[in-house]
Amino acid sequence: MRYPRLRYHNERGWLSASDALLICFYIPHPNERIAPAVIRAVECFRERIRPYQFVWNDTGDGQAEPLDDASWERTRRKTLDAEPGGSGSLRLEGKDPGVDDLLVDYRGLSPVPLPWPERKEDVCVLYLRLPTEFLEERGAEHVHALALELAVELPFASGYVDFILCSSLLHEVGALELIRSRYPGVHLTSSGATMYVGTRVEGVHWMNFLGQPVLGELGGMSGLRERLALPGITLQEMSGERVLITLGERPEVGEVEADPRLAPYRVLARVLEPCLYRRKSMFGRPVPEELLRWDRRFLE
Repeated sequence: MRYPRLRYHNERGWLSASDALLICFYIPHPNERIAPAVIRAVECFRERIRPYQFVWNDTGDGQAEPLDDASWERTRRKTLDAEPGGSGSLRLEGKDPGVDDLLVDYRGLSPVPLPWPERKEDVCVLYLRLPTEFLEERGAEHVHALALELAVELPFASGYVDFILCSSLLHEVGALELIRSRYPGVHLTSSGATMYVGTRVEGVHWMNFLGQPVLGELGGMSGLRERLALPGITLQEMSGERVLITLGERPEVGEVEADPRLAPYRVLARVLEPCLYRRKSMFGRPVPEELLRWDRRFLE
């Protein structure tokens, strides 16, 4: 299956939004607890996506260095050896850092929750982005297996895999015009890890990973089986009170608003509605209405 090529350039002509394949996990545990699992997931990801490979390693001080074995070992040790109560992070980029290339962006927090009221809902995030070509070349079945392998050890609250339009936050409204009237199945999200989703669920997707506390709020595995026993929806129980909900055989873009292939998305949206993340502000201002409506498009 071929997917649409979506590109949005800002007023200066810079590429600010692009289609991509995204694997993302929200993890409500401190960096010191999850760092070993995150490192294993990143190393597995790098191995499984070959011949795609990362070229740059962000050292965390505004600089990037070529990613080689020595560079990765420094980043790996820095993440694993963070002092108790200290944060951890890593960022690996492709040849041409930007919204249309490879990206691993991990933001690890300690403690979780943070002590500041305005950030008490922040959690750790592992954001893994691939070019759309990877999905087309390897196929949805391969991507499904890869994401499940990465998820096995991560104590996530939620996570997802989907064909997306990733955009810099400054240009989301402009980027939305690429999909609003044409591709109702496409998720619009940020071009890097964002911690503020917390233990809510960031939308409805092709692959939907649910852990605690979300799963408990929805009645557990038995409650989901009862409400989602429909064609096109597959539930897979995972260890540690976690579940994977997959909608169809591959990510769907929709093409028309009433596309029957999006029916499972609408069903799952109604089930997840109490747990869906709702944007609160955007740079200290109200979130534009068109973005809020897009976030809730499967519920309207």
